[in-house]
Amino acid sequence: MGFKSMKRPFYKFPFLISVVILCLPFLVSGQTDTVSVSNETVRDLQRYQEQFEDYESEFGPFDDRLLEPLASMINLQVEQENFAEVAELQSRQLSIMRTNLGFENPELIPLVRSMIEIQQVLGNYEAVSDHLEHIRFLVSSNSGTQSEELLHAIENQAHWLLAGFYLGEERRQSDKMLSARDLYREMYNLAEDIYGEKNPLLYPWYYKRAYNLGLLVQLLNTEDNLSSQILRDLVRLDGPTLLEHGRRGGVISSSPFIGLGRQIAVVDGDAVLGEGYLRQGLGFINDILDIAVEQGDLEAQAMAQIYRGDFNVLMERSSGRRQYNEAQGLLLQAGISQQEIDSFFHLPMPLPVPEFYSRFSDLVAYQQSIIGEVGSMQDGVLHLGTFRAWHENARAVLKPVSSDPLLRIGLPQFQVDLSFNISSRGNVSRVDVLSSIPEGRRVSREGARAIREIKFRPFYDGDRARRIRDVQIRYLFAQQQ
Repeated sequence: MGFKSMKRPFYKFPFLISVVILCLPFLVSGQTDTVSVSNETVRDLQRYQEQFEDYESEFGPFDDRLLEPLASMINLQVEQENFAEVAELQSRQLSIMRTNLGFENPELIPLVRSMIEIQQVLGNYEAVSDHLEHIRFLVSSNSGTQSEELLHAIENQAHWLLAGFYLGEERRQSDKMLSARDLYREMYNLAEDIYGEKNPLLYPWYYKRAYNLGLLVQLLNTEDNLSSQILRDLVRLDGPTLLEHGRRGGVISSSPFIGLGRQIAVVDGDAVLGEGYLRQGLGFINDILDIAVEQGDLEAQAMAQIYRGDFNVLMERSSGRRQYNEAQGLLLQAGISQQEIDSFFHLPMPLPVPEFYSRFSDLVAYQQSIIGEVGSMQDGVLHLGTFRAWHENARAVLKPVSSDPLLRIGLPQFQVDLSFNISSRGNVSRVDVLSSIPEGRRVSREGARAIREIKFRPFYDGDRARRIRDVQIRYLFAQQQ
């Protein structure tokens, strides 16, 4: 039986919690009202507690009649922002529901999601991971081990691990990134089991794997201690093969006398450390292209060529000219106007793009959404919109955003407006800080350093990449707690 057909006799409660959390700033308007509300709340809590104890005495500790007073106590505690007490009450609520509904009943999922909200407020991020694992179990039990629902449950786990970059301890950042990589590999294999090979429904899942590998390489090439930790962990897990071959013959040097703790990355010139992982990612995009060719889908073929060009730019192989030109030709054949194509390629974009779009209009809409985040722009200036960085240890990496609003964690942001040049190979130079919020050398310096590490899809004029000057972007990065 699917989720939609299940009755939900118990579950109005988590929705009420969400509503109360959203309304917290408006609940108390003055000191006198606060005292009145507080006294009334204490009386109500006492009354529901007595009702709960009476029911428990008469019907036993797991009777479903306990749920009504329990839910009322939870809502009152949320109003008072007593979230630790809410967490305890929710645990009791879960025990009662599991006893009455069974351990695998999908009716448990809304409660577990509500528990995730409370644990986020409390800062118990490991508990959130446990609850996401619980949801995965429930989804697997009800939708099966080969279902789209399970794919999304696993993706939520991966996104939460990535969110751990700015929520948890820095020394565990590499572990979380590599654990997320394992989950994306699992999603890739599961998607093939669900859809079979050569199915266009595989596009997003193939690209998620490619994009995750792109993030990994970006982290390897950042100028901070995190890159060294990820390097050590990758050599330990994968060996040096995927790291040792840069375009100009980069290698990994490790001494048999001092062990894995002293790897030194040796790359010539501007070679990319970890190019082998980008080649793997490019392979998944090639798989998308193969499916699109088999389907006779010219537009999807064009889109795959754009993403192939992006990964070639990331590998410092070229300006992506061959792939981008092929994409333009295919788009014309698919009925896209030359004006629309030119407008798109006249706007450089930070790479890699976080999602695969098989329709050109969807990629254009994504591009415009980024630009539209900046309210007012100076006439005659090419503005690229916003870049929201992931973490201070990943300042040139776009912040991953979960498709599930429950897992979108926001922190206060620093803001730096920048002007710079982009070369025909997508590299940044001549950076000027236009303004920053707050003002200060540290904020300005972080923004200027970060933009130099970001790769862009180059500006294309017809079939040739061109250097472009004085483009602008708004760079945002989190204020660490």
